[in-house]
Amino acid sequence: RSGPKGWVRRPGELKGRVMMGSSHLVAIAALAATVGSADAFSQPHGFVRTSLKAGAADLRGARPALSALRMGGGVPRVPYKAPGEQGYQFMDIWSRLQRERIMYIGQDLDDEFANQMVAVLLTLSNEDNKAGVQMYFNCPGGEVRAGLAVYDTMNNCGFDITTLNLGIAASISGWLCGAGTPGKRMALPNARFLLQNPKLEDMGLSQQLYAQASDVKIEANEILRMRDKVYRGLMRFTDRDYETIRKDLTRDLYLTAPEAVEYGLIDKVLLPLQRTDEEIKKYIGESQANFGRI
Repeated sequence: RSGPKGWVRRPGELKGRVMMGSSHLVAIAALAATVGSADAFSQPHGFVRTSLKAGAADLRGARPALSALRMGGGVPRVPYKAPGEQGYQFMDIWSRLQRERIMYIGQDLDDEFANQMVAVLLTLSNEDNKAGVQMYFNCPGGEVRAGLAVYDTMNNCGFDITTLNLGIAASISGWLCGAGTPGKRMALPNARFLLQNPKLEDMGLSQQLYAQASDVKIEANEILRMRDKVYRGLMRFTDRDYETIRKDLTRDLYLTAPEAVEYGLIDKVLLPLQRTDEEIKKYIGESQANFGRI
């Protein structure tokens, strides 16, 4: 078959072009099949890869998936300018707070996290053993032995420690919140406290203990000894007698922020803004004693 004017197609040329197009299609299909795999494509840190279907939806103007808005690494990074330096450096938000002598306890207080808290307290004490430290709690609980290590370190540091419950301070974290410097133990209006007896899991053990009777007796005595430490600590924090605390902790003891003030676990509740008396009553009721404002 002849082509355009002045041009004659050679025999087999059309077939060759068709075969070349087929090979290109195969290569394109193979390349498309690898989209989204780590071996085929690499991307900058901080970006989240979306599926082809989601990408098509974005092209149509749909709202991007929430996962695509997350910051890389999971921990926010903020700029910080060290004294005497010209430029800024980026660091994670927790390290930035620690530069301001603020410790944020926002996870279960296990051995590893307690070791980090102890190391931070010792570092801050070495830098300045007079300036105070603030501890912010939003912690669902933790192990008693880990909390006692943090408590002993707090007592051996020469500075004042301000404690503030932002949301929930349960188990040993609520106990540590009451271990702050008297007069500087606080909570926000909607914060809650949970005080409870140490259990097997609080001792780093499983909920069920299988052993010989003598071994079970040893573990039981250790739990009773830890309970005694918790009771006597609450005696110092709240000025209540031993028997009252023992009865109160027979079952889980939940306290709102105002109830924690009355119990003696903290000293005041912080209100977010200056408000009228009517607005204050919405937060704390009729009683306005031992309440401060930010």
